Amino acid sequence: MIPGEYSLKEVDSEELQELLAAESEPPPIESESAASAICGRIETLRHHALKQALPTLMLELERTARETLTAEERVIVMRCVKKPVLKAAAGLPKPIKGGDGGGAASITLEQRLLLLMLYNLRKTLHDVDRACTNRFADDDGDRIWVLQQMFRFFSRQIRYGIDWDRPWPPNTWRDLHDLFVYLVVRGMVQLSSDFSVSVFDEDFDAEIEYKRALLLGLTDRLTNRRANSEEFSPLLKRWATETRLQDPNSLVGQTGLIKVEVTCDEPPRLQEGALTESFRGWILRPPESFRDYIDHINFGTTT
Repeated sequence: MIPGEYSLKEVDSEELQELLAAESEPPPIESESAASAICGRIETLRHHALKQALPTLMLELERTARETLTAEERVIVMRCVKKPVLKAAAGLPKPIKGGDGGGAASITLEQRLLLLMLYNLRKTLHDVDRACTNRFADDDGDRIWVLQQMFRFFSRQIRYGIDWDRPWPPNTWRDLHDLFVYLVVRGMVQLSSDFSVSVFDEDFDAEIEYKRALLLGLTDRLTNRRANSEEFSPLLKRWATETRLQDPNSLVGQTGLIKVEVTCDEPPRLQEGALTESFRGWILRPPESFRDYIDHINFGTTT
């Protein structure tokens, strides 16, 4: 979550500070063509090198998040900016793995870029849901697209931390949990211990996407960051399909449980000893194949 006083001027990078200082403030957005104005400025960045384009791209994302736009305009801007953001992220230098993590204050430029994208996507989702009238309810495909991008960018943020041994930006996990709780509360995801029902189309299942992200973080945690995400990422969808989220109320007193606490800014964790009381969240029940993989990484057993 980006606080109200958040500013890119606070980025802890002398080089970026210099680049930002050299950037001129774009003209005010005309409300009647807000989306096209933003997309037009972003389109011009393709002709510039990353060093010149990145500060402007990040400023546009920050400015878009603060701008008063319609839901439809936000969707247009998000579709426009997705490719430049991914291209910029791919072109940024990666940190030295195992180097000084530096804590939350040393979030890398790539992490900040993903954070800004997620913040804008979240605002877009909420604006779309508020605008579910006859005027904008004609295309639920836009809403599904926004949700797809949110889960993908969350997973990208989580994988970045794993692959480059960096701390996740504050609230990464809490925001992911909040997104899923939001969908459950609105009745868009229905949970039970035996099956799940989704109101989304066949190509997208929010519960599966959430469980994929949970299993990504859980694998990293249970293996103490020894697992290679490229190796196990292809297995995540199958694991997620076979994983269950259960109400903790009926499991008090049991041992060997994996907790997903939605009020905590952390991935799932293994409960030490018996569960003594309920909590806000779920018990994660991964399949045996997931447990076999963890044993393989930790103890060298055959999967």
